[in-house]
Amino acid sequence: MQRNQLLLVNPWIYDFAAYDLWIKPLGLLYIAGLLREKGYRISFIDCLDRWHPQLLRLQGHQHPAGKEDGRGKFYREEVDKPPAVNHIPRRYSRYGITPQMFEQELENTDPPDLVLMTSGMTYWYPGVQEAIRMVKARYPEVRVILGGIYPTLTPRHAREHSGADYLIQGEGELPTLRLVDELTGNHRPSASITASLDQLPYPAYDLMRVSRFLPILTSRGCPYRCSFCASFKTYNGFRQRDPLAVVDEIEYYVHQYRIDNIVFYDDALLINPLLHIIPLLSEVIRRNLKLRFHTPNGLHPREIDPQLAELMRASGFATIRLSFETSHAQRQQEMGCKVSNEALEKALVHLEAAGYRRRQIEVYALMGLPGQGLNEILDTINFIHRLGARVKLASFSPIPGTAEWERAVREYHLDPDADPLLLNNSCYPIRNAELDYNLYGELRSYSNTLNEALETGRHPSPLWEASERGEPFDKMTNRSHH
Repeated sequence: MQRNQLLLVNPWIYDFAAYDLWIKPLGLLYIAGLLREKGYRISFIDCLDRWHPQLLRLQGHQHPAGKEDGRGKFYREEVDKPPAVNHIPRRYSRYGITPQMFEQELENTDPPDLVLMTSGMTYWYPGVQEAIRMVKARYPEVRVILGGIYPTLTPRHAREHSGADYLIQGEGELPTLRLVDELTGNHRPSASITASLDQLPYPAYDLMRVSRFLPILTSRGCPYRCSFCASFKTYNGFRQRDPLAVVDEIEYYVHQYRIDNIVFYDDALLINPLLHIIPLLSEVIRRNLKLRFHTPNGLHPREIDPQLAELMRASGFATIRLSFETSHAQRQQEMGCKVSNEALEKALVHLEAAGYRRRQIEVYALMGLPGQGLNEILDTINFIHRLGARVKLASFSPIPGTAEWERAVREYHLDPDADPLLLNNSCYPIRNAELDYNLYGELRSYSNTLNEALETGRHPSPLWEASERGEPFDKMTNRSHH
């Protein structure tokens, strides 16, 4: 009898904080689409499904709490902190459906011949471990294939601690198909397997219960090599899809799933604009598709000119986040020179001229970088605020294999074999004598205060005035608490 029953699992998040910022296991759903096209039967369990009927009943809801565009809070249950992060003064939780619901899903699923599991952040691996443990408790003989970020960036740890039988690193479609064929005894000519992005089947979104949004990839990878980013390790180079094929896919989703929120998962959406994003958005407008586009990943400011800004406005860009990181020129050079202060200023001018209010635009700033002092973080926050945009303050965490990782190991004595739990950005693994744990929280509160001032139109807080005068931040925050 042919062995072709596969179970695909999106595991839990274990973390100090998690929010559904348009999270979907896109890579796993691409693999599901390909495997189904090749004749495999697919079952799917999504531990992060906020629409799970039992979960809604548990919370007394008819639908998940959240925003109309699909964002919202995950259900969470507090769990014991692993010893490695017991020193972090925050609660630690499992996010998603309950283990009992997962067990019920396993019971209701056809016995699988193989289990395929994805993974998100490296430090979310306790969710992977728990899901694999429960799968193997029910099906001791079934082999588990693990892919995603965790085995790609920390393969040794995943091999030794995840419980998986096989690991897939990097882009998963073709390696997974070959491995699944081998393990199930199915043989097909290599010519029947394509690596073309536009020839891959669409992600198997029909496996999900409900969604108010759908993600899309118009490209994979990134042409830049930012010192903190691991995109070059997770993708096989930078490739862009045919823009008209992308619009065909979007239009299919609009008609098939009745959605109007599309989330771009690209790392470099705006690169080669004349050949890619400009014809893509022009076609969206020509077909009269009424959509709201969202970009949780940072866009490259220097690609935004008056023409592109007008197209973004006319086609329905609702969430715009710009990649900036720091206002310090030397660090901008060290990180790859993809952005400058001038490029950010010009992008905001063009977006404002196209009809956006500056306070609608969020700009990413990083804190916790190796060698980054308090003044650099404050200068960056204040620079963004002076431009009238919202500060999106992100906490840096070194990613294995990146230049910042090597620097952290070399100069800051980061253990190259550190438990991935310690790479959680809540841990601030790269410590600076000038910045203690509580000060990071004060900086976040400060940036939130500035953002609120943009929304309300009120004068910024005394902290802003003191910062502009160059007063020490620790004195500013102490005074503000009196």
